[in-house]
Amino acid sequence: MTTKPSDAPWADEPYRLIPIPSNRLDINSHSYVYCASEMAYSHNCLLRGLNAILLQAPHVPSSGSPGYTAQDVRDLLFYVASWVKTVEWHHHTEETCMFPDIEAFTGQPGIMDGPKGQHEEFTPGLDRLLRYAQEMPPEEYRWEGPGGMKEIIDGFAPSLTKHLYEEIDVFLGMGNLDSAGLRRCWDEAEEVAKAKGKFYMLYDVFPCVLGTCDKTYEGGNEFPPLPAVLPYVIKYWFGARNKGAWRFNPCDFWGQPVPLHFLPENRGKK
Repeated sequence: MTTKPSDAPWADEPYRLIPIPSNRLDINSHSYVYCASEMAYSHNCLLRGLNAILLQAPHVPSSGSPGYTAQDVRDLLFYVASWVKTVEWHHHTEETCMFPDIEAFTGQPGIMDGPKGQHEEFTPGLDRLLRYAQEMPPEEYRWEGPGGMKEIIDGFAPSLTKHLYEEIDVFLGMGNLDSAGLRRCWDEAEEVAKAKGKFYMLYDVFPCVLGTCDKTYEGGNEFPPLPAVLPYVIKYWFGARNKGAWRFNPCDFWGQPVPLHFLPENRGKK
């Protein structure tokens, strides 16, 4: 569970978070437990970001409504775009490195076709949401109604979340594979992701990732393992340009849950 920051709804709903396999399985028994656990941590970040949007966006007034400010809408749209980029980078790494390496290592072409096929189901919806967030003028933004942001998210969220849950089971089913070989595939994919990461991701993807990592979840964790100085650099340098957007994050940059800023119940709280 999460150390919830208040009695108000938080980013562990409406889409449920994933239990971490290593809390019930011996992580030293086989690398599939490690891989499934790391994937669960990553997927929970994506789920918290989605939940934070679904819970808070309805409380950001659109143009013509009482309390409307263009900056709040700009910040929301930037946050949504950052979340989509985070999801897309995660799946790009899987499809271009991790999945091919696992198929090559196992000698079983197509073993990862299930997750890849699921990617194809929700990718058009993610692309549509990214275009909306990047191109929509604040004065034309709408949450509800035809063509509104809620309609776009509702169109792909069920298939995305289904994938995020089910991919954990794919890795939990890899206990029959060579442990060292599977761990090697995982580690190499992580190194490729780091090497191919773009500098500009420090301005949007990294603040979103850090702000959706809950280090109190299920008794505490150290995901993601990063240099201690990085949260400071992200918060006070790279993330500062769009600091208003990070008000939508459910955690601070050090992985501690915070009240969802835009919920009416939390107004006036820091």
